[in-house]
Amino acid sequence: MAECGGVVDVPHRFIPGDETSRLWAQDRANFGDCRRLNHAKAVTIKALLK
Repeated sequence: MAECGGVVDVPHRFIPGDETSRLWAQDRANFGDCRRLNHAKAVTIKALLK
């Protein structure tokens, strides 16, 4: 039941395009995975409470 993690840390330097894409994809995957997991947990809990 933990909260979703924060965003990916972006380094304080020039970030090449390929690294930018990788960091962005990692951030979106982490957030999306967490949101889907939390949704599934909520649906399961609601079903069990019925």
